[in-house]
Amino acid sequence: MSNKPIKFFLLTLVLLFISCSENILEDQNTDAGNTQDEELNSKIKVSNFYTFPSDSIKRVQFTGTTTQDLNRFINQNKAEGAIIEIPKATYTWGRINLRSNIHLEIEGGTVIKPELDRGAIFNIGASKQGNRLKNVSIRGVNGRFTIDLCDPSLTNKFIAAARIGRVDNFLVEKFNIKDRRSILNSILMIHVSGAPEVKPGANSGIVRNISQTGAHTGYGLVQTYNCDNVLFRNLKCVGGITLRLETDDRAMKNDIKNGIKQGGVNDIFAENIRNTNGLAALMLSPHFVQNGKVTTQNIVANSSGFAVRYDSGGVAVFDGARAFPLTDAGRIQFMDFVSNQFPGFSGNAFKGNAFKRNNGTQWAVTLSPEVLDHPNRSQFIKTQIGDLKAGRFDNPTATKVTANYGTKAKLKQNQLRFIPCNQWTKIKDPGTSLGLFKGFEYEGPSVGLILGDGISISQPMFNNFPSDFIQNVILNGQAICNNDPNTIQQVRGQFPSCN
Repeated sequence: MSNKPIKFFLLTLVLLFISCSENILEDQNTDAGNTQDEELNSKIKVSNFYTFPSDSIKRVQFTGTTTQDLNRFINQNKAEGAIIEIPKATYTWGRINLRSNIHLEIEGGTVIKPELDRGAIFNIGASKQGNRLKNVSIRGVNGRFTIDLCDPSLTNKFIAAARIGRVDNFLVEKFNIKDRRSILNSILMIHVSGAPEVKPGANSGIVRNISQTGAHTGYGLVQTYNCDNVLFRNLKCVGGITLRLETDDRAMKNDIKNGIKQGGVNDIFAENIRNTNGLAALMLSPHFVQNGKVTTQNIVANSSGFAVRYDSGGVAVFDGARAFPLTDAGRIQFMDFVSNQFPGFSGNAFKGNAFKRNNGTQWAVTLSPEVLDHPNRSQFIKTQIGDLKAGRFDNPTATKVTANYGTKAKLKQNQLRFIPCNQWTKIKDPGTSLGLFKGFEYEGPSVGLILGDGISISQPMFNNFPSDFIQNVILNGQAICNNDPNTIQQVRGQFPSCN
């Protein structure tokens, strides 16, 4: 008898095992194919976003160890440009400043630890000084390298792996990030305030094949403030939000509020974006920016709050003088004060309640689109937001969106009312044990497929949710459970393991 059926059966089992495995921190030997030809059976072409350096570019090997050694070596090779080969080792670096036509190829298995507790390890066009950069890349080769942010001293500190700003034609790929709830998203597409160009952000590039563990609930892997024509592909994150298209930078707000500069994102493409045990895989939050087109596909959430979260536009104003006490009474006083700054307005001035910002040290509240269309503003409002209106995206889409139910999701307090009451015993409150104020976050069941209604979803998959859960949740919609969050079991929160 032919053994072909047996071979076919065994091959099928292997393929099923591979497809169902969820390696969050990728093996060092993954992503070893030809990245120039990689298209992942996609209609999204790499060549639309990034042009690789020519074969004639010189190659040089880095033989130093320190931040100063590498920055000096970059500057020595910037005139002609070079691919700098970095051998496998453990390095301690901080504020590595890339230059035009410099490409770092970091050997798989390398470990990079920060020698700073504020800022970014790698900076690509992050300075307002000088010309825009062009043709820059940071790549793992022969496997992935690792950026290790796990030192407990970095918990709740403002630290990032990379800041990407004034650059044209860039590539960042093939590495893992091990985090322990540091503050800031690990890769920041920044707005460079004070730069000479009208739109001081990144243009034409790729961020792909990157995985992170241990992300802070309020942050995640990538956040975009200002960038155009960028492809985000094959991104995974445990905790937080994997890809946060949230255009809320304060310096950018000051730059664009009177029409002097431009910010936000345009022509963004995202593919294969995954999140586990976090808030969401994909978030769109325009705040005060008129953003352009966003096209996404293959968005997957595993035991996360949602697969996709869309926040409608609005502009936050702050208690800059910290004049109102951080109590329930102070919250009401601050909101009353702000609502009186729009003479003649009688509608709903806010998108929800005032909330604490800057690690719980001051009040902020987001103004509604309706009040932002009101013609009368006080000087207090004009000083903070100028003539800004509610932000938006241009008809964003998400295709093949999957939410897989689990009970280790990270949740915000205003989302708890969409969890059925018979599931509330699964919710846990870490209180202040993770170094933040009580009520900042909770852990519990996945809530839904999507939060918000500003994005077109096609081919949704809503898997293994118990009855009474809502697939598409609207934040100001009717609650399905009005239990008091103060009744939730308090536990000591666990910091991510970095083993």
